[in-house]
Amino acid sequence: MDKVLGKLKNFQAMLLIFVSVLLLSFHYFFAYFINSKYLEGFIGTKGLGYAYAIGSLLNILLFISAPSVLRTIGNYRFTIGTALAELVALFSLAYTSDPILIVSLFIIHMAIAPILFYNMDIFAEKYATAEEMGSIRGFYLTMQNIPPIIAPVMLGIILLKAEYWKVYLIGALFLIPFIILISSNFRNFEDQDYPVINLREAWQKFRQEKNIFDVFVDHFLLHLFYGLTVIYLPIYLIDYVGFSIPEMGIILSIMLLPFILFQIPIGKMEDRYHDEKHVLVLGFSVMAFTFMLIPFIHEKNIILWSAVLFVSRIGASIVEVSSESYFFKHISPSNAGFVSFYRMTRSLPFFIIPPLVAITLMFGNIAYVFFVTGILMLLGVRYALLIKG
Repeated sequence: MDKVLGKLKNFQAMLLIFVSVLLLSFHYFFAYFINSKYLEGFIGTKGLGYAYAIGSLLNILLFISAPSVLRTIGNYRFTIGTALAELVALFSLAYTSDPILIVSLFIIHMAIAPILFYNMDIFAEKYATAEEMGSIRGFYLTMQNIPPIIAPVMLGIILLKAEYWKVYLIGALFLIPFIILISSNFRNFEDQDYPVINLREAWQKFRQEKNIFDVFVDHFLLHLFYGLTVIYLPIYLIDYVGFSIPEMGIILSIMLLPFILFQIPIGKMEDRYHDEKHVLVLGFSVMAFTFMLIPFIHEKNIILWSAVLFVSRIGASIVEVSSESYFFKHISPSNAGFVSFYRMTRSLPFFIIPPLVAITLMFGNIAYVFFVTGILMLLGVRYALLIKG
């Protein structure tokens, strides 16, 4: 860690941010991979996409209003308030059995949880320099991606009996030290000026800033890949391939290893060589190829599935750190409007997923959702090649 962080100008602040992101990520990813399987029991497979879409719509509205909220109460109070609301939502999910309330609480959780990562982005940008950005984003994303590797295996143990309430309770408990850490260390955080986001102006700026727009599209495609995977991969592995929840947990944990193995070295490499363009092309090519293979894999084999999905995440981890590094190198730290618009790429894909899946299922089974996803990732190659410099 000293080799990665030792030369940072704001070592102590960044270390606190990294620990906070780790706790925040543990809270979020404990339920991340079982949300769809849990909700399927209440609203069916067809209803899943629409529940995610409603949560995403609310999340986008929050992102649009975020700069105004930041100007009024500042990032510290915004973070604490959002974390407390999320804490209440998760505790409620753990202790209610009413189907309507469960779906409603999930929608609230989906709407507000990503805002906390946005808040942490603002803290991180305050203390990071442009020269350090690749290394910082690489380490930041690694802290964010350690929990999703550990959580699936733990879920397999916890859910030997289908007691989903335990998962939401554990997620809520991780938020408590996060809130304590933020309230103890960032109470006097000095806010930047946060321009109020105007969607039309922001879109025009993205169109004018051609390279930023191309990275924005690539980041959108990455989160489309994530969205389709998180909703349908657990269901596919359990209901169609025939794996148990513990077996699925092992596969998902192995699948996600590239996010901690590659993102720090890739971030450091990009600080040195500034070659995000060709790295993005490589990453999207790997994602496309591996997901187009899925409909042709019929064997229930943990090693085979782990290997294919592991390779797919090598591509995704490369794309994630490269797109983040390029974006944050080319915007000013005070531009919360740009960051808000960029972070909407986490939610926007969920509006495309329901009709995309519905059309795909007209011509094949759920396996072909992954094939279509692979084809769409080839668009990422196209937009990466358009980046200049």
